This record gives sequence, structure tokens and C-alpha cells, in this order.
Amino acid sequence: MAERSARIVQLSDTHFSADAGVAPVWQALVERLHADPPDLVVHSGDIVLEDPDDAADRTFALGLMAQLPRPRLVIPGNHDVGGYDVADDARRSRRVGEFVEAWGGDRFAVDVAGWRVVGVNAYLLGTAEHDAWLMASCAVDAPVLVFVHQPTWGDPRDGWEMAPAASEAFERAIAGAPVRVIASGHRHCAATADRGERRSVWAPSLTLMGEPASAGPELRDVDPRPGFVEHRLAAAGSHASTVVHR
Repeated sequence: MAERSARIVQLSDTHFSADAGVAPVWQALVERLHADPPDLVVHSGDIVLEDPDDAADRTFALGLMAQLPRPRLVIPGNHDVGGYDVADDARRSRRVGEFVEAWGGDRFAVDVAGWRVVGVNAYLLGTAEHDAWLMASCAVDAPVLVFVHQPTWGDPRDGWEMAPAASEAFERAIAGAPVRVIASGHRHCAATADRGERRSVWAPSLTLMGEPASAGPELRDVDPRPGFVEHRLAAAGSHASTVVHR
């Protein structure tokens, strides 16, 4: 019997803008994915250009994402619900509510080819309800792949990193769980790193050039060119990732 396997396409940091219109890369991506549909499409955040409160950008992004083959799942980035600044805290609940209303959820946990695949709301890490959900979602007898918008480690302390309280909450929630891969975006660079049995995979922006300096010294294969990531999972627990540049 052939081993079960799956291909997950990770898009990130598309920064869709109603004013700017459709990026040239988008139609080619849509055609590519319909010609060879993956088992799952995950958008790992920063779906809209910049402003979480811009309803026009959100509606525009919904229309574009609807062109992709299903199943497709999303998690929010800082440009979708706000970041870790104190000024964002008062607006967090409303923004997350608007995100959920538009996209159907701000997190997910699904089983794919013998793996548990989890999507995290990075901006609710440290809240009791979210962290309990994350802990329960990862407490399985299977390898786990976690998608989270911001890297949980490995990036420089330049003001764009995950808040320490959030990264500490993330580590507490997954402690003891069979998390094998953590896939993120945010830094607009492709990169990889291994820390013990865990692999960190960064996705580049689909539409924007990144800066290699966004990756710390632990990261390797740093590439700022736009593109997306294909994750291949096998039921035996193996994982491979490939960056596809536009």
C-alpha cells in the first residue's frame, strides 16, 4: 500500500490592496494551483496591505482568495488584526471579530496525511482561551505542523519580532507536544533552521521583496525574493519544503 502523503501550499504576506489592484503574479499563481491542486492552501497572514480597519482591502482580498482551489485556510497577520503594540490592544477584539466574520475563523486544526496541521492567531497568544485551544490541538499522537504568522524565534530584535510574552506563551502551549515544523511568514524572506527535532520554515512574501537582514544568524538559505512555499508531508512523519519563486 502506498504511503499517504500531502502537499500544502503556503502563501504569505500578499498585502492585497484594492487601490493597487491585482498583482501580476496572482493570475499565474491561480492558474498554477488549479492545474495542479494541492491538498490544502494556507495563507499565513498579512493578507491585506496595511490597515486592519480597511474594509475595502478586506473585501478585495476575499474576492482574490476565492479564486484559489479549496480547501483553503487562513490565519491573521499584524496587518490583518494589529500587532503587539499597546495601542492595538483596545481594538484587538473588534478586529479579530471582523477577521472571523470575513474569513470564517482566525485559527484551525485539521488532520492531513497522518499529520495534525494547526493554524495559530499570533496576536492572541497569552490569552487563556486561545492557549488552551492550542495546547489541546497539539496534544495528539501524530506529528504536528504549526502555522503562525510571526516567527517564534530566530529573527533580530528590531521591533518587528514576536513579543516575548507571546513567544513564551507559544512555547508553553506546545511543550511536550510532537510539534515537528513551525511555518511562518511576516519577515518577507524564505529561510529555514532546525532546533532539536523542530524545523522552522519561513515563507517569503508572495508579492514583495524582503530584506536578508530580517533573518538572524541561526537561519540558513535566506532568500528575500517573492514566492511561496510547498510543504510535503508523509504519514511516516517526514517533511520537506520547497520555495517556489515567482
